[in-house]
Amino acid sequence: MTREISIAAVQLPAFPKGNTDAEKKDSNFRAAEFWLEQAGQRGADIACIGEIFNVRGIELTRENYPAQVAGDFEAVIQRLGRVASQQRMYVIAPIYEIVAGVRRNIAMLLDRSGNYLGGYLKVHCIENERDLGVVPGDDWPTYNLDFGCVGIETCHDLSFPESARCLTLNGAEVVFWPHVMGGWGGEFMDILLRAPAIQNGIYFVPACYGCEPGVAWRSGEMLLGRSSIIGPDATILADAGHYVGIALARVDLDQPRIAHDFTRHGEYVWKNDMLMDRRPDSYGPLTRSKAHVEPVPGSALAESAPEKVR
Repeated sequence: MTREISIAAVQLPAFPKGNTDAEKKDSNFRAAEFWLEQAGQRGADIACIGEIFNVRGIELTRENYPAQVAGDFEAVIQRLGRVASQQRMYVIAPIYEIVAGVRRNIAMLLDRSGNYLGGYLKVHCIENERDLGVVPGDDWPTYNLDFGCVGIETCHDLSFPESARCLTLNGAEVVFWPHVMGGWGGEFMDILLRAPAIQNGIYFVPACYGCEPGVAWRSGEMLLGRSSIIGPDATILADAGHYVGIALARVDLDQPRIAHDFTRHGEYVWKNDMLMDRRPDSYGPLTRSKAHVEPVPGSALAESAPEKVR
């Protein structure tokens, strides 16, 4: 018995076309519709696009946030739900929105009929988001789909290994990571991309944005790209590189990472031992209050640190 599925990480354009915010918003949605359709036509069972795709290229402030995101929740269901229904695939669409009166960074999950299944509220919001009034979530929901269990973590969540581990403990076999990471390349990001997969015995699926054709990708100046599908053994099964496009791979969820003479003799499913050998009784520091931070004297952090940190 196998559970073979095709997973797509859709790498949308980093910069939308248009001069006005309305034109940029429409460009974002059009690009999402087009590339998700391409993923569906290539056989994707589930496809994920990058973080807050609805406001790419739009300058947000605390004051204009409500107007800039108004109606986008419904627009995702209507426009991207149509694609999901036509292509018979699941879609993960992360946006800024106002959910139940609260500003949120939410990754919406649509089913194969285009219906809204639920949404993950980003737990680790960054300072810029908090300045916009975005409120972080508190939970790590997972979703049992017709092929298996999936979870979502968003951008800065990857900075904390507990994110993917919580999703794994909640049953996730595939974890999607929509993000807008930039500023790094090389070994730093290569390690971060692979670490959640190998630490948790899961498939890990980053989804970012790509630069335009004919433009050189520059580390430190552009979004990372590298939307990909990474196996439980940290093998990169598909990678979109730095440009607009799709990373798509067919995987078998019933083929876990097999280890040999690592934590026991012979061959065995590594994820089982990882879960059994955990020692939650010894993880007290994880449940305590935030650690006290002492910035290095003379560092940029020391100069900008709030009083409560200093």
